[in-house]
Amino acid sequence: MSKRQEIICGLDIGTTKICMLIARSFPGPGLEVVSTGYALSGGLKKGVVIDLEEAAASIRKAADEAELKSGISVDWVVVGVSGDHVQSFNCHGAISIDGKNNEVSLRHIQQVIHAAQSIPMPAGRDLVHILPQEYILDNRGDIINPVGLTGSRLDVNIHVVTCQESLKQNLVAAVNRAQMRVERVVLQQLASAEAVLTADEKELGAAIIDIGGGTTDIAAFLKQSVRHTSVLPVGGDHFTRDLAVGLCVPIDVAERIKKEFGTVLVDGIAEDETLETQGFGTNGPQRISRKVACQILRDRAVEILELVKAEIARSGIREYLTTGIVLTGGGSMLDGMLPLAGEMLELSARQGIPRGVLGLTDDLFHPVYATAIGLAMYGAGKNGDHAPASGRSSSASWFPHKFLSWVSN
Repeated sequence: MSKRQEIICGLDIGTTKICMLIARSFPGPGLEVVSTGYALSGGLKKGVVIDLEEAAASIRKAADEAELKSGISVDWVVVGVSGDHVQSFNCHGAISIDGKNNEVSLRHIQQVIHAAQSIPMPAGRDLVHILPQEYILDNRGDIINPVGLTGSRLDVNIHVVTCQESLKQNLVAAVNRAQMRVERVVLQQLASAEAVLTADEKELGAAIIDIGGGTTDIAAFLKQSVRHTSVLPVGGDHFTRDLAVGLCVPIDVAERIKKEFGTVLVDGIAEDETLETQGFGTNGPQRISRKVACQILRDRAVEILELVKAEIARSGIREYLTTGIVLTGGGSMLDGMLPLAGEMLELSARQGIPRGVLGLTDDLFHPVYATAIGLAMYGAGKNGDHAPASGRSSSASWFPHKFLSWVSN
């Protein structure tokens, strides 16, 4: 096995941070973390590249740290995509079974998925994922793999994820400019789910809510398949900006207040508890009410969770979330978010901590690393995704795609 095949790299390009994770695959299957790199994001807003050079510099900084720690030079990466330009929908397809003894073959699987996916796609949209939910053979459903079974009609339900082609290409161009190539693009919440959800949660029904810097990403699972995905254009950065505006303090001061003193549970805060902060310009230190600051955070948290609740209701998946919700992403770490989410959504809630990978150090057992770890896992595993890899040809690729070329500096 070549070095390229053995080494898998997950690259989480977020609105607030860039995280690179280098891992090594081995038979089993298994995955072991080799090293990580971290950098503050630049040139991105709500998951979208708005300054190519600045974004590339941030990516390169994270990559340099990971490569220096491991002594490995990274070429190909699995990249996460998010943003409100991502759209998803469920489709249905059906075909008649022909051939010897009416036995379902791989060719029939290809044909029925193609039939389900062949609805017209608007100009400028690009496929990200094609995810089978269930196969139905002669009106009998809940079939995971119908190959070898006998029947006269094969149906399939699939979940399709698309994104705006130009914005995806901008993301790829930023990685290219950072002297790496994109092997595949993965929806960020699917990567996070790969790292934090258990097999039982995926089987019995669960939703992951990934609160990132610029977006809140949702993915719901049932019977081991993806039933719904969506992206909301609000995230952890909104907490910080609300504080900055509401308290009339610089953004870096607001960020410190959020991290050191912030909570969305305001009832236990004394009315006279104050914080000393630095205002704008030459103004000296000022004292502000901690309860007022935390009420600002709670108001934003309630707004985000109301949007999540409405999206879950709109999707029709609420009644199937038997095991509840799993919160991940940096925004989920704000004190009190977990109980507030459980209360507002009326579901059991737990924190999503990465699992299932060897070599996880204490600092990696943290929700902010879930996406990077999941991207590496997604790159190494077989997850039933029939969308082709972005940067390499494959005999298993079933749909045409554009090669994402390496643009050198």
